[in-house]
Order: sequence, then C-alpha cells, then structure tokens
Amino acid sequence: MRKWILSLALAFTVSLPDTSIQAMISEDHHHPVEKFTPEDHNYLIPNSVGNQYLAVKGMNITGFSKDGLLKLQEAFSLLEDVVNSEEFKDRVINFKNSKGKRAFASNNNMTNEEIFEAFMEGRETLQMDTPGEMNFYLQLYNRPWSKVIGYTSQNTNVININWKYFKNFEPHEVASNLAHEWTHKIGFGHKSAKEHDSAPYAIGYIITDIATKMYKMNKLH
Repeated sequence: MRKWILSLALAFTVSLPDTSIQAMISEDHHHPVEKFTPEDHNYLIPNSVGNQYLAVKGMNITGFSKDGLLKLQEAFSLLEDVVNSEEFKDRVINFKNSKGKRAFASNNNMTNEEIFEAFMEGRETLQMDTPGEMNFYLQLYNRPWSKVIGYTSQNTNVININWKYFKNFEPHEVASNLAHEWTHKIGFGHKSAKEHDSAPYAIGYIITDIATKMYKMNKLH
C-alpha cells in the first residue's frame, strides 16, 4: 500500500516568483504530442531501454484543505501508475518533436532515452539522496488574476500551486501539472511557455494523455 506524508496547513500563502521561475501557463495546458510508431524506421523498441520503479511521495504539503489533500493523494497515485507504465516509457523515448526529430527541446544535450532514464532515476538536483522517488514539496497560493497554474525556481524544492486552477482540476490534471514542475526539479527547463517540445512541457502533455485515459477508466469501474 502506498503511503504519502501529507502535512495539513489551512492558511493560504502567497509567494512571489524570483528571476529563475519555471512556470506552467493555463492556456498552454493541453497540446498534441506525437511519437514515432512501430511502422517508422526511427522507432525504438521500448524494451531496449532500462528503467526502474519510480515512487511518488508527498513530503511537505502546505495550504491545502482536507478535500484538497484527498485530491492530491489521488493525483499522486495516478501519477505513479502513469510514469511506471509501458505507454509512458514508449512515448517518452519515441517522442517526435515538431520538426519530426527524436529530440526534446532544451534537452541538456541528452537523447530521449537518456531523458527517460534520468526521469525514472528520480534524483532531484537539490535532493540527490532519494533515488527512485518523485518527492513533492507543495505550497498552495491564491492569485486569481494569474494565468500561471504553478511555478517553481531552481533554488528550492518547493512547487507552488495556484488555487485558482487547483480547485477545479480533476486528479489527472493535477498529475500533469505536478509532472511538469517536477521535471524542472531534475534539471530540465524551457526557454518560454511556448516551447512545447521541451522536456517539462512535452512530458507533461504525455502524462496528461495517459492520466486522462486511466482516470476515466477508473471512474467506469
């Protein structure tokens, strides 16, 4: 049985982003993502790339109500199922950018396979001693005029989540946003919110697709 450490704090807090902000913008929340298929000569058989199990853990969670914590717990469970699925592995290593190339933008000179392996290794740049874990330090804030779903910066483990969007998001949408921001935690960035082929955005979109399918399937059972 999965366990998460959830710290409940009902007071809402607002933090202003610094110059190293990495944000996810609401109008860019959904975007089509393509991949090479088995029929393409560039297709890479997923079994040729190794991986380990990646656990999702909530470490320090502040600002969320009891209902919000329950939504987070469901999002964590869904996210863990997605990132350990064969579909996720296939779609990341066979990701095809807008130019038809096997490469993410702002990829730190890493191939798709190397990015997948780095993702599954789970070593956050500020927390290298917990391999195999997606560790989440989350803080809820309220900025109703903002288009930012969430943001983080390079010098902190904390991911800030805008209550304006979180309150209406389903768990699969929360999972997508968490994945985008966590990809920053392992050292990947994007030049702007329009760089849809970057690892944080493209992986977030991949997780959106898979999580949506899993969430709808779970609701039917």
